[in-house]
Amino acid sequence: MSFFNELKRRNVVRVSIAYIVVSWLLIQAAGVLEPALLLPDWVDRVVTVLLLIGFPIVILFAWAFELTPDGVKLTKDVDRSSSITPVTGKKLEYFTIASLSLVVVFFLVKEFVPMGDEQTTQTEVVEDSSAAVSIEPEESDVPSIAVLPFEDYSENADQDHFSRGIAEEILNLLAKTRGLRVAARTSSFAFAGSEIDIREIGNKLNVNAVLEGSIRKAGDQIRITAQLIKIEDGYHLWSETYDRDYSDIFKIQDEISAAIMDSLKVHLLGEEEQAVVAERAHNMDAYSAYLIGKERLALLGKENIEAAIRKFEESIEAESDYAPAYAALARAWLMLERVPQGPEKEEVDSKVVPVIDQAVGLSPNLPEAVAVRGLHHLYRFRYDEARRDFDRAIELNPNYALAYLWRSETFYEQEKFLDMLADKEKAYALDPMSLEISDQLAFDYGSFWRPRDADRIIARMFELHPHHQRAYIALARNMSAHGRYAESALTLEEAMKHLPEQDWLTRWHAWELASIGLFEEAESKGDPVVNFWVNLHFERFERARELAEVVKANDDIPVWMRFAPNRALAWELRTEQGLAPFKSAVAEQIDHYQEKKIPWTNNCRLSLLYDMKKAGIEEGVDEMMDKCRKSTEERLKAQFLCPCSWFNLVTFAAIDGRTEDAIERTLEWLNNGDSYSLLSLDPVIQEWSDRPEYQVIMERNNEQVQRQQALYLAGVKARDKAEAKRDEATGH
Repeated sequence: MSFFNELKRRNVVRVSIAYIVVSWLLIQAAGVLEPALLLPDWVDRVVTVLLLIGFPIVILFAWAFELTPDGVKLTKDVDRSSSITPVTGKKLEYFTIASLSLVVVFFLVKEFVPMGDEQTTQTEVVEDSSAAVSIEPEESDVPSIAVLPFEDYSENADQDHFSRGIAEEILNLLAKTRGLRVAARTSSFAFAGSEIDIREIGNKLNVNAVLEGSIRKAGDQIRITAQLIKIEDGYHLWSETYDRDYSDIFKIQDEISAAIMDSLKVHLLGEEEQAVVAERAHNMDAYSAYLIGKERLALLGKENIEAAIRKFEESIEAESDYAPAYAALARAWLMLERVPQGPEKEEVDSKVVPVIDQAVGLSPNLPEAVAVRGLHHLYRFRYDEARRDFDRAIELNPNYALAYLWRSETFYEQEKFLDMLADKEKAYALDPMSLEISDQLAFDYGSFWRPRDADRIIARMFELHPHHQRAYIALARNMSAHGRYAESALTLEEAMKHLPEQDWLTRWHAWELASIGLFEEAESKGDPVVNFWVNLHFERFERARELAEVVKANDDIPVWMRFAPNRALAWELRTEQGLAPFKSAVAEQIDHYQEKKIPWTNNCRLSLLYDMKKAGIEEGVDEMMDKCRKSTEERLKAQFLCPCSWFNLVTFAAIDGRTEDAIERTLEWLNNGDSYSLLSLDPVIQEWSDRPEYQVIMERNNEQVQRQQALYLAGVKARDKAEAKRDEATGH
């Protein structure tokens, strides 16, 4: 008998193949489990080395020993006539085939199922961290710079807005330079007056160099000092001092920018030629008013925006062809429209349209002018036109963070959810300290089932801006979106302690309390919308009717929320009053949309669509169904489905006549961790009241509501106990 035949007889070959297959599976498992279980990164290497060491040992064991009915014996001691190696060989073959099947399954899963570090639901919606685009700013080896606000060292310290304006003008010039990444104003100006080391600031902003400077004004003379610092070692790349007449300020800005660009070409850009074009004011009063207006606009709020508008108008009055002032004025009016008790759309259009035309006419290549025209298109639902303007603004200024943020909204409206996320990530990379950008990106990460990315951004928001309302909004909204109403309510209570003047926090808090079934506490907050739904829940119809009228008459409440109570009340009373009042309530909302020229059929408004079908209103239904179908398909494809939007799948399936699918989606929604104490009021759920699944859904929902309620009450108790202990320790 040949040596090879003897290897086969003793199953050495079969054992070798089985060992190799199993070893490969174990190595893959180690690679997957290592990050999931937070194991050290050497674990998979150790497993591989041990398996390699074990291979010759296993081969030797297979050669020297044989499995018999009496146990393991030396091969030389086994009578060949009674050997069972053929039977053992067959078992090894079956084992190897089974293992190879696992290999095939592994490859299929790796190819077609998104893999992540953390499974977040029971419905195969997972966090795709392996495919995620990095939320960190672009690589540090890309030429990059941050311009800090210049310090005001004037005798009267009255040039703060002017010193900021000089830095901002230089920043805007540099931002138009291709091949150079420039930290956005929001992020770089966050370090105004900071004592943080310049290298630490550079590292926080992820830039190669930082420009800082100072301004000192005495009478008609001004001294400006600027210096460019390399972050890697803290050494100066370039510095210069300018003594000029105050009236020469724009010339000074040009000189500083040119000197900086010369230095950058040598030290950062590899001698690449750069084109820097400035949009200059020629009148000091115009420029000063423009800078003050920008400072007020950044503070937000109705009063500040109105003050900014007045300043931009002063700037234009002083210099009628100063394009940046026109662009800023248009943006201010668009911002004012969206604040509570802001002006009507018609009034805003009468102000904004001619101002935008003037800005673009004066300077067709001014990024701010082109972008604000896109913003107006966006707010008027002209998404294709908005997208073209934002594309152009970004082409003119590749470092324009707000243009990326605004363009992301056009992608959202066009169901291009991955493009939307990419734009917000780009905006965050350019302006990581912007609360507006951080808030929106954190919410989107939560919706894409990337909770750790969302948590990281929110934690940074609190680190940079403790107790800021935007940080609290991001945190509470991320919790609420995933059905964590108890934590959201506790977070809002913490926010209310630090921001007592913000009434909207109280209204939001009332919603969270109602969501976990604490109806009496929710009603005590006095919000008419919440109180309507609570009264409807308890069938206090007269009080609900009064509140529905209050809500409908409140222009500060979003349209979809203002008309919903009347529709819901009419639906609940249909057995007594028939469908006529319900049809009238649905038609009233449609009439409002048409009066305000809102393209309601081009947007997916599921609750309205459901009510239209129930009311027998056919006009616009097919168009909205197409929109909702496309939106649903794209959300599923992109996995852009947090529990907060998962119920949309339920409603759309019910509207589409797919009852079984709608019920299955509801159970998935509950498995995803969401619940709602007022679920029994939902007309979709009501339709299933005679089905066996209805009881299962309501019981599971009530269990989760009770769990959230218990978590909230436990959190309140723990907080009160900690505060009492702290008061006792401090003697209060």
